[in-house]
Amino acid sequence: MKTNFIPAVVRQSLCACATIVALGANLAVAQAPARSDKIMTIAELRACMKLEQANKLMAAEILQEQAAFTRDQDAIKAEQAEVNQANADARGRSASIVVERDELATLVSALETKGQSAKTDAEKADYEAERTKLVERDRLLQRNIASFNAAQTAQLERINALNARIAPINERNKSINDRVEPHQKQMTAWRDQCGNRRFREEDEIAIKKELAAGK
Repeated sequence: MKTNFIPAVVRQSLCACATIVALGANLAVAQAPARSDKIMTIAELRACMKLEQANKLMAAEILQEQAAFTRDQDAIKAEQAEVNQANADARGRSASIVVERDELATLVSALETKGQSAKTDAEKADYEAERTKLVERDRLLQRNIASFNAAQTAQLERINALNARIAPINERNKSINDRVEPHQKQMTAWRDQCGNRRFREEDEIAIKKELAAGK
């Protein structure tokens, strides 16, 4: 069964690979002549052994691809978690900036009123001191905003790069899953044609030599 593993953080989600079936039962060496089933000919045994060999090779390849997919999938899941946390941190930082901006705007407005009413040297000096503090505070706010915007630009680039990795890994997952069903059909074919069939041991030995020689 194909199951979605990762909820979409940005635009897409990842899928989990289907699990391949186990390899079939072993061939049975001919022992009791009283059995009614025919002993396989060497041609039949050769076909069964080659099919078994192909099934084992395909199973190994699929398992290897599944392991690589799971490794890459886990890496993307970990990065998605980091992106989610970074987004949450950015929302908190943005809220703090808004609070500071609004508070500073209120103080500047009050200071302008105070400056208009300043008459004495002491009042003017007090106004100037507060203005200097607010100018410095605004400078720090602007620096914080610039830093926040730069971080958001980098975060957007990271999200876009992450999205670009999700589509190919989903395609890899589909490719792996597409190999599972044919493998299962080949396993069924092996069980139907070869499972628990009797054969001559000398035929098996001869065929193993052929297979080892790459024939």
